[in-house]
Amino acid sequence: MIHRRFTKLYYEHEHIKIFILLGLIVLILMLIKINNLQEKINIIVPARLGVSYSPAYTKALGLDPKKTYQIILEDLQVKYLRLPAYWNEIEKEEGKFDFTDLDYYIDEAQKHQVRVILAIGYKLPRWPECRSPGWLNLDNEKVRQRKQLEMLEAVIEHFNDNPTVSTWQVENEPLLPFGLCPPTDRKFLKEEIEFVRTKTQKPILLTDSGELRSWVTPMRLSDYFGTTLYRTVQNKWIGRFDYPFQPWFYRLKGLVVKSIFAPGNQKILITELQAEPWTTEFIVNVPAEEQINSFSLQQFQNNVNFARRVGFEEIYLWGVEWWYWMKFQDHPEYWEYAKSIFNTY
Repeated sequence: MIHRRFTKLYYEHEHIKIFILLGLIVLILMLIKINNLQEKINIIVPARLGVSYSPAYTKALGLDPKKTYQIILEDLQVKYLRLPAYWNEIEKEEGKFDFTDLDYYIDEAQKHQVRVILAIGYKLPRWPECRSPGWLNLDNEKVRQRKQLEMLEAVIEHFNDNPTVSTWQVENEPLLPFGLCPPTDRKFLKEEIEFVRTKTQKPILLTDSGELRSWVTPMRLSDYFGTTLYRTVQNKWIGRFDYPFQPWFYRLKGLVVKSIFAPGNQKILITELQAEPWTTEFIVNVPAEEQINSFSLQQFQNNVNFARRVGFEEIYLWGVEWWYWMKFQDHPEYWEYAKSIFNTY
């Protein structure tokens, strides 16, 4: 009897289920249409393109860092730049800060009317991420953190009045366990951000992995949030891996996290767009043809278009040093493509 009743109800309401199913299909099609329209708009509206530049990495490639920097500013005509203030370079002797080299890069940026995000802290872009001065006692974490705050204060005091430095990036992906770095200390990160806020009125940028983390904490702690965006990675365990995410994933993720957890955050940008190969060993030890197979010119172009479809207003490309180095490996096409997009957008 009960079975017959449920069977009757099932067939009586069959049309309702059909309407619900049709409604879901229509909703999905509408969302797809809206997403496609949004991405077309994002492509039309030009994003501000910039690069991350590491003089130390440039030198490791066998290039002259200052000459390469001048060519980036003059040939590519880059107007947005992210520079690191590596601790081991600015405080080689305890308590004695030397900003000579960093002054050069900031001054040249100012001459070329370039806006600079200055990355400060212990963990900064490019492997091994954390760079310790030789005199620093790494066995005593409390001492290291105290000296780290002293270093931050010195850098901010030196560059705070310079209008070329528009933003302070504090640490690099501080919550991502990557690089030769100590374990993440969330409590100290909050203290570090609060300390920086007492020293400057300029916006604070925090960064995080676009694919491996939620963004909640860094977006909540910062004024601006920067995500990485990688399409292809590899390691010795799984080999090559292509991320399946589409542009809407980053756009929706940013909207949800900002709306729910970080309504005070003012801007989301892509601080690290993959524009060079991901290799498991130092890149100069990898044959050029293998590098090209790993990261072709077509992939470079695809990644830029992908990032533009996301819709964030600033995109900093990762790999400018490599593009220039590849010119000397008889592969100038990466540099020439970069020149075309910086001169267009």
